[in-house]
Amino acid sequence: MRSLQMKVSWLAATLLAVACLTLAWIATQNQKNALEAEVEKRALLLATGLSGSAAEAIVLRDDLTLGRLVQEAGRSDGVVDVRILRKEGGVEASLAGARNDRAAEWLATGGDSPELVRNGSLLVVAAPVAFSGTRVGEVQVDVDLEALVSPVVWKTRRELAIATLAVVAAGVTAGVCFVALLAGPLRRLRAGVERLTAGDLAVRVPPTSRDEVGELTRAFNEMGESLQQKERIQSAFGRYVSENVLRQLLETPEGDELGGAERELTIAFIDIRGFTRISEDMKARDVVALLNEFFQLVSDRILARGGTIDKFIGDSVMVYFGAPLHHPDHAVRAVTAATEIVRACADRNRARDRDVQHGTRLPLIEPGIGIHTGMVVVGSIGSDRRADYTAVGDAVNVAHRIEKLARPGEILVSEAVQRHVRGAFRLRFEGERQLSGRQEPVHVYSVDRDDAAQAQPALRDEWDPA
Repeated sequence: MRSLQMKVSWLAATLLAVACLTLAWIATQNQKNALEAEVEKRALLLATGLSGSAAEAIVLRDDLTLGRLVQEAGRSDGVVDVRILRKEGGVEASLAGARNDRAAEWLATGGDSPELVRNGSLLVVAAPVAFSGTRVGEVQVDVDLEALVSPVVWKTRRELAIATLAVVAAGVTAGVCFVALLAGPLRRLRAGVERLTAGDLAVRVPPTSRDEVGELTRAFNEMGESLQQKERIQSAFGRYVSENVLRQLLETPEGDELGGAERELTIAFIDIRGFTRISEDMKARDVVALLNEFFQLVSDRILARGGTIDKFIGDSVMVYFGAPLHHPDHAVRAVTAATEIVRACADRNRARDRDVQHGTRLPLIEPGIGIHTGMVVVGSIGSDRRADYTAVGDAVNVAHRIEKLARPGEILVSEAVQRHVRGAFRLRFEGERQLSGRQEPVHVYSVDRDDAAQAQPALRDEWDPA
């Protein structure tokens, strides 16, 4: 808690210091601008008055009068030099003592108005001298802005710095007091977190206020309740690995709906063709990396279409559509996902020449896919110590055997699938095939994968506990 107090104190001090310094800088800049504007007005008045007084003396070449006027003007605060220039050129009189020893530099370009010229901290005011409507000379007054403005600005900054220190000290004190008021509820909340970390999911901290600390305490209690609920679900159904199943368990925590039920599903088997030959000359680590790449590619497209990954078997994958989320268009989804997998593998193979791993090009991945739609029993299969949520039935065996017939990059579907997806895909009849272990031949169709992406079924998820 002391650490929190120190952090809040430092934060309060930093914020107050930054705010005060910013305000002080703005205030001093405004003051500096105002003082400079006031100095400019004074310099203009001084130059204008001097030009009016020096007109007759310039015409009469009264050097004594001109020198006196220059000396009087030079007594003003901040004046560095005063010069009176004659029309013919050269300096008629100067506070610095220059007299007729250099060419005149006219600053007032024309008209009767004086002009200002800034050169760093030096302000030069030039006013024309006219006698009987004729310009006979020019008056120039040099004023040091830094000497007039800086002392006032620095004094203000010192005063504001003292005020800033006082405000920062007050803010730190207020921050320490505020943290001290929070210490009690936060200590209780911290003790609750430590008990929760130790495994006591039943711990609750009674809220003592309606402010943010009270909201935090109530959120902690809700988190504890959520963790307790998840622990009960994981304890009862932790042996299930399907993400869809676990998600549905959160909506039906009783778990009775997960028993075996007969349902029409679309089952697909996806296998890497020639994997044994491919893996002969590969290291075990490279084989695992290749399988992981393939399984990731397959999983992304299966899950995107609402399918369920049942299991990984060597270099093949068993998936099904229609459970536990019921999709009326499960066959269309299955074929769509299959075509996307084939296309993704083809894209990967085309890009493999750019991918070099350990100096050797990555091997081709050419899947063979078999799909069948039929009635199966889907639910929890196994023992009380280990179980899977899977599909069992003749339809699974048919899909597996159809997959064995598929050539590299080919998708084969049964006649049952063809009845569900015709119109959405272009299918070609491949003839009757005799499947191993079955007496009746099966009509097999291949999917034109170039037309596959045209079917984009709407993903309508329905939980069907039947």
